[in-house]
Amino acid sequence: MHKASENSSSERTKALLNIEDYHKKAKEKLEKMTYDFYSTGSDDQLTLIDNQAAFRRIKLRPKMLIDVSSHTKQDSTNCQTQILNSTMTIGFPCIIAPTAFHRLVDNENGELATVRAAVAHSTIMCVSTNSSTSMERVAEEHRRQIKENYPHSTSKLWYQLYVLKDRQYTQKLIKRAEKNGYSAILLTVDTSVPGNRECDVHNNFTLPDGIRAENLIDKDNNYVSKSYHIPFDPSLSWKDLDWIRSITSLPLIIKGIIHPDDARQAVRHGVQGVVVSNHGGRQLDTCLSTIDALPDVIKAVSNENRQIDVFVDGGVRRGTDILKAIALGAKAVLIGRPVLWGLAVDGTQGVYNILEILKKEFRLAMMLCGCQTIDDIRKNDLVVTNVAYNPSKL
Repeated sequence: MHKASENSSSERTKALLNIEDYHKKAKEKLEKMTYDFYSTGSDDQLTLIDNQAAFRRIKLRPKMLIDVSSHTKQDSTNCQTQILNSTMTIGFPCIIAPTAFHRLVDNENGELATVRAAVAHSTIMCVSTNSSTSMERVAEEHRRQIKENYPHSTSKLWYQLYVLKDRQYTQKLIKRAEKNGYSAILLTVDTSVPGNRECDVHNNFTLPDGIRAENLIDKDNNYVSKSYHIPFDPSLSWKDLDWIRSITSLPLIIKGIIHPDDARQAVRHGVQGVVVSNHGGRQLDTCLSTIDALPDVIKAVSNENRQIDVFVDGGVRRGTDILKAIALGAKAVLIGRPVLWGLAVDGTQGVYNILEILKKEFRLAMMLCGCQTIDDIRKNDLVVTNVAYNPSKL
């Protein structure tokens, strides 16, 4: 980021060393209704809790006496990774997940603040169907940042799509994404109906005046009410993937895969990637945690004749979590709530800092595990997933 921005925010953020520090600070700043909307999950929130706990159950088995000094060079590219058949390069294997209504936590800039940090870090921002800034404005800011501030950035935009009952409008959303330079369609498939989010009911969650899902508003339609009801289509099925692929040449990535059978189906339907995701614990409670689901999905995909990229989201809070995901076969992770905490605390600089924290932690984990490159993480057998760990017995 710009040095002036760094200096102006240094006093405010000097004690914020990790994602949890930002989480606590964001909780202090946000209204309860807004904080609960983002922080909670469905039913008893068991999946929400287990997404993080599952990463902690996985143990690292580092290798020693390996020269990792290349990480310390100023022009080091050790953390860079290529995705989608090497058509895109990101600064480190971490992507900004689609999350709704960024202006709830940063009313002035919202998604525009987030995309500035994405460009600065050469990563991908997935823009939600429920963005509180139109996809056109986000794309315009993305182009402006690359042109004026970060000409060497490899940042891209993906458009996260919900298939609506109105298929004509759904097609219109896809065409708008194409027209505005989005590089992929990220289709969310785990929301045939909304999950049972009891905190939102208790809080009578409503969107404040002036904040709405801008992509779902036009002169003829207003698909989102203040109570945040979206007309998901419960009839969505595999045949609709064929329809989407018939109307766009953009890469198609499916978000919301947990079962290996679905991963096999995705490969056979010609998609370019899947995201192992349980919607951050906001849909089906007691669902398998994403990092626990990842190995079976990787195995299912690897047994098919055609390879696709597998990503994972849910519960990533440390750089070691990213390393564990890569070691288990993921191409990259997606982060959602941490981005919102950074945005709430310090706008663009806060999101930038969240990404910088995770990147530094990831680089450190690579070095301490004896990994010179991303490929070393995948081939060095660094994780153990069946270790019983009880600190009370130590």
